[in-house]
Amino acid sequence: MSIVLPLDEDQRDALQELLNISMGQAANSLAQLIETKIDISIPKISTVTPNELYGLLFETKDAFYTRQSFLGDIHGEVMSVLSQSGLVEVAKLMDYEEPLTKEDIQEIILELCNILAGACLAGLSDQLELTTNLNMPTLFQPEKSNFSDLQWQHTLVMEVQFIIAISSFSMRVVFCLDDESLIRMKDTLDELLG
Repeated sequence: MSIVLPLDEDQRDALQELLNISMGQAANSLAQLIETKIDISIPKISTVTPNELYGLLFETKDAFYTRQSFLGDIHGEVMSVLSQSGLVEVAKLMDYEEPLTKEDIQEIILELCNILAGACLAGLSDQLELTTNLNMPTLFQPEKSNFSDLQWQHTLVMEVQFIIAISSFSMRVVFCLDDESLIRMKDTLDELLG
């Protein structure tokens, strides 16, 4: 398997700026839904192996995990890590009544992931003029997943954290691209920079 060279500095800066815009749009979508301020981190971009990805994702304790695949001009997977802490406050903002049932919690998690990951991917795809289709999110348990079975051995990871100001809730969205999609993205970034 060929190892794709990582992004150069110009490509990385351009992608980080595009991600910043996309993540901002995603945060605004959720902020309008729950009528509260959402802060976002500066996007992190790195190249990792499946084992490094596992460590990156699951350094968070007491969290819910989802994954969504996407297809199109670029393809890969979006994995989200949602803190258990603060979920009740977010549920209230989303007009759920207490006590939350297991089904309510699942519905809230999947809705949050769909809003944020969907808006992020749509924003990034629009800016790069790429076509992508995001599948519905599913819950998963990392300890029961075999990360060495991932379809990529080296992947570009784009990560951002969303923090809801009035609660302790936070969510990390991690986009994973395989080698072929990374090559396509690098070419597209070069055209943009050209």
